[in-house]
Amino acid sequence: MAVVCLVSLAAFLPALQAGWVNWDDPENFLKNEAYRGLGRAQLGWMFTAFHMGHYHPLTWVTLGADYAIWGPNPFGFHLTSLLLHAAAAVAFLHVARRLLKAAQPAGAGEAALGVGAAAAALLFAVHPLRVESVVWLSERRDVLSGLFYLLTVLAYLEAVAARSAGAVPRGRRWYGAALVLFVAALLSKALVVSLPAVLVILDVYPLRRLGGEAGWGTPAARRIWAEKVPFVLLALAATVMAFLARAPVRAAAGLQDFGIAERVVLSLYGYAFYLGKTLFPYPLSPLYEMSESVDLAGAPVLGSAAAALLLAAGTVALRRRWPALCAAAATYAITLLPVIGVVQSGPQIAADRYTYLACLGWALLFGAAVVWVLRRREEGRVGRGVMTGVLAASVLATAGLAYGTWEQSKIWRDSESLWRVAVEADPRCVVCRNNLGHSLLAQGRHREAELEFRVSGSLRGDRAAAHNNLGTALAYQGRYAEAEREFAEAMRLSPRLADAPANLGALHARQGRYVEAIPLLRRALALAPEFPGARVNLAHTLKNHGAALVGSGRLTEALALFAEAVQLSADDADMFLNLGRVLMELGREREALAPLERAVALAPRDGPARFWLARALLRVGRPAEAGRHAAALSEIDPALGASLRSADSPSPLASP
Repeated sequence: MAVVCLVSLAAFLPALQAGWVNWDDPENFLKNEAYRGLGRAQLGWMFTAFHMGHYHPLTWVTLGADYAIWGPNPFGFHLTSLLLHAAAAVAFLHVARRLLKAAQPAGAGEAALGVGAAAAALLFAVHPLRVESVVWLSERRDVLSGLFYLLTVLAYLEAVAARSAGAVPRGRRWYGAALVLFVAALLSKALVVSLPAVLVILDVYPLRRLGGEAGWGTPAARRIWAEKVPFVLLALAATVMAFLARAPVRAAAGLQDFGIAERVVLSLYGYAFYLGKTLFPYPLSPLYEMSESVDLAGAPVLGSAAAALLLAAGTVALRRRWPALCAAAATYAITLLPVIGVVQSGPQIAADRYTYLACLGWALLFGAAVVWVLRRREEGRVGRGVMTGVLAASVLATAGLAYGTWEQSKIWRDSESLWRVAVEADPRCVVCRNNLGHSLLAQGRHREAELEFRVSGSLRGDRAAAHNNLGTALAYQGRYAEAEREFAEAMRLSPRLADAPANLGALHARQGRYVEAIPLLRRALALAPEFPGARVNLAHTLKNHGAALVGSGRLTEALALFAEAVQLSADDADMFLNLGRVLMELGREREALAPLERAVALAPRDGPARFWLARALLRVGRPAEAGRHAAALSEIDPALGASLRSADSPSPLASP
């Protein structure tokens, strides 16, 4: 057990040096403040939020605990993910030992079972396909749900063993524990909804409680079916929650995008793809894009689909001779079903993280092969040399996979490293190039980012995001005319995209073209009220344009802009100061008091705010209050305090 735990941790050690990556991490952790801690407000959000189309409150609880301990340091988050994965590997070690023992009708030595279970657990734990689930912090839900999934199976196996031994009360306790653990798994990630079907497969083989001599409709079989009802009901409830969570983001493609035939082909292709990556996990990528270059009627896709069908047919034909193979294949197919082409979602045609649980059966087969060789050695039917060779090959294969995991973990150290690997794996990946461009923008490498965005645009010129991204890179370089054309094209291609009008409006505001900027920023805010920066940019643009109008004597127009600005930025003292001053210029001193008092409350050490509030109070006949502010002003700015004695003292508007 210690070896499995330590090796599982060691293979992923480079992850401890990884940071956040621009692949859901900003939305989940850097911009999202709701999960930070374990207070009542945070826990309330965790158990009610459908954040980014997911409902996984227990996963948020672990992340909130990480933040409470480590703050925003990603090291602690990665450490927790590694520990959870190591715990899952140990749980699988115990599950594998029980299942391998059940699969040996003639029995096997404890030593052989221990070695086979360890081989299965290590193959699962250190396989490079696990990297995405373990190292990508946005996929914490994989390792947490995987741990609870395996603990559920372990509790179920204990319940079955207790009932078989006649210890009914103990069996009931373990059965109840299995249900509780399954709820925890579902609250960590809904993908585990396939577990009831997997338990049925285990009842058929290796437990042999269903089918064969046990039958399917006997009283004992009916009791076994009845055991699954609570699991099925819980899975159905989780499925409903998952669909409710996904509905607002509209991530799933409809039948108009992918028909039944296309989905069948995609599913078969996915099964073949994941099986191939399990056997030969190189190269791997964070995104296998469903791009226009993927021809669903082409030879590679159809060939993979045909291969999957042939393998499935062969497995069914061998079900009596090799039931373990059939059970592993059935578990693989059922576990992948929710995330394969039947429900096409997101930009990917496949994803490494989907294999976290699906390939447990293949790992068990590997462990079973090791047990088979060791049993033959115990029986004297295999020589020491053969056994040594098999074990050495197993160790070398595991070491090779662990090395691959070590190297694969390194690519997640930052966004640039991640997406450069993805672009190398698929130079035509549009999303990969866009994300690489954004990582370069964040480093101030605007020219390199521009080149990535141009390549992305050449691959998919009809995507508004590509033009918006290119416009952003050009704007950072001061090439405003070119940037303006790209933002305008993005708006033409996608009138509902908030990014382009927000960026074009900000560009115009930077150039002092406030009249053009304001309607664009208003449009962006109407399209996406929570769009980062749009509210602040609009407020400052309104303030700046209002100040320009005051300078030209157009006070009534400026008043309307300042009034709109304070609604957008309730914590900016300058906004309230400008509103109050214009009201005073218009002779509306009593109305000016409220915004001026707000300005002083927000900036108690701001001299102009004190000056104009004291002046307004004098004009409305409240000299005592004016005197208190005048005294404070004399301490803050003696010169400005002295000028207050003159009722006509000029003072420019607060600077934009």
